[in-house]
Order: sequence, then structure tokens, then C-alpha cells
Amino acid sequence: MTGERFQEQDALLLDHRRIVAQAQKVLAGPASRAEQLALADDLMTLIDRLHEAKSAMATAIRRGSAARTAASAYGRAGGLRR
Repeated sequence: MTGERFQEQDALLLDHRRIVAQAQKVLAGPASRAEQLALADDLMTLIDRLHEAKSAMATAIRRGSAARTAASAYGRAGGLRR
């Protein structure tokens, strides 16, 4: 799971770099309407993927925090040996 999460983050970073290069090209000179729309679509897709990755990371952090809290509580109660 963790490896997959980092692979997705690497893919997001590569897509970000690709889109930045594409935006620089569009902004540097005349761009067709199709190029502008493609850039807008790529940006919206990247934003959606970033939101999904953020939600997944937040869920993983909450689950990890909850597990640590539960282990600590069980440990204090003598129910868990570390």
C-alpha cells in the first residue's frame, strides 16, 4: 500500500512537470483553441487526482493515529505487550 501511494505521488509529480511545460508553451506563443482546452482539461484532471491523493493520505494518517492511540490505551491497561 505504501509503495503504491509513493508511486502515485511520483506519477502526479511527473504529470505536474508535463503540464507546466505544456502551459509554458501555450503561454509563450499563439496557441489554438484545442491546445488551450487540452491544457485546461489536463489541469482539471491533475487537480482531481491531487484531491484524491490528499484524501487517501489523510485517511492513512487518521488510521495510523487511531491505531497508535488504541495501542497506547491497551498498553496502559496492560492488554498489549510491546
